[in-house]
Amino acid sequence: MILTFMLLFTILIAAAAASSSCPMDLTYVQTIPWNTSICKDPVNKNLCCKALSSIFGIGLAEHLKETSMFYLPDVNTSSACLSDFKHHLAAISVKPNIVSFCFPHPTQFVTNSSACAGITTLQDWNQKVTMDSPVKTSCKGDLKDQTLCSNCIQVATELVSNLTRIDPNANAKCFYYTVLYVAAVANPFGTTDLSTTGCILGLTQPSNAVTRGLANKRRKKIKLVIMLLGGVGVVFALALALMVVYRKWDKRRKKNVQCREVENEVSAGVLPRTGAKWFHISELERGTSKFSESNVIGKGGHGVVYKGTLSDGTLVAVKEIFVTDWVWALAETGKMEEIFEESIREGSVKTMERFVYVGMLCSHLVVAFRPTIVEALKMLEGDIDIPELPERPVPLGHASFQSSVLHGLQRSG
Repeated sequence: MILTFMLLFTILIAAAAASSSCPMDLTYVQTIPWNTSICKDPVNKNLCCKALSSIFGIGLAEHLKETSMFYLPDVNTSSACLSDFKHHLAAISVKPNIVSFCFPHPTQFVTNSSACAGITTLQDWNQKVTMDSPVKTSCKGDLKDQTLCSNCIQVATELVSNLTRIDPNANAKCFYYTVLYVAAVANPFGTTDLSTTGCILGLTQPSNAVTRGLANKRRKKIKLVIMLLGGVGVVFALALALMVVYRKWDKRRKKNVQCREVENEVSAGVLPRTGAKWFHISELERGTSKFSESNVIGKGGHGVVYKGTLSDGTLVAVKEIFVTDWVWALAETGKMEEIFEESIREGSVKTMERFVYVGMLCSHLVVAFRPTIVEALKMLEGDIDIPELPERPVPLGHASFQSSVLHGLQRSG
């Protein structure tokens, strides 16, 4: 029976401990500025414990402001808060075991009516100290000012002396209660303000060297990110440029391959007994002295005929067909739409026909029929009408030309 009762009692205690949670929000531990180096290897235990006492005091001051209670209600709650405190310190690379060293007894943060003249709540404080205490007026300014801070500390010290007269055994607790009261009630700037943490709670701020070091690290990280992004951008741009160059090269290569295939197909398709042969343009240029005017033996509407000599000494006639010859042929047969590229056939037909006619005029074999640049521009813009397209001269070898020449010779004879 006794064993069962003890087991039940143990379970109830464990359940109560498990159900306790910290009423203080300790996330500020990771954000407020303080010199964390004193709590890192090699740890200065004396300075570190003072700093941790000040940091934990911020939470107690906020708890006083919210609940009017100076400390925590019980041991389980105090243990839960110290556990949370360890967790947040670990997040900023401070070893959690230092908390157990600095605060070995969770009871030190538990409310005790015998701690300081029977004070446990703000109501008790106001009864013992009076609401119009000088500490309220002396500690309500911006305590980052050293003069105001010194004045506040002096008045607070006098207040502790007065409380000690009431309870001579409560010097330490009365000091902490006074600090919490000033941070939570007397000073209006808040418990995490630098005037509160630096002056009232005595929290050491990071040195300029530490601050500069952190700023330098942050700048280095930003520079590294920018350099990495810049490097990625350069690599991407180079890859894009290489892709464009490769596509152009591949397109040119395929075109050359296609041309060679056409040449081979034509060469293979020539009948061997007809005497026909496929010549490269370079061979024709050599045979006609690069299509020299001195080798011209005839001109016509479709092109110019040159006398040429092949590498084996054979005399040949080489006809250089005008580039626009096919345009004339399509225009004369009324097949204007076939002149245009498929990609531009959706435009205005009249406008495109005007451009074709102007182009044919400008490339006319008879120079006298060609318009000036100004006239051509006006024709393109529609400012003047396009004249009727003159017929091309009849080729020298054309049957009608030969018959007309023969008829003229007969008449002259």
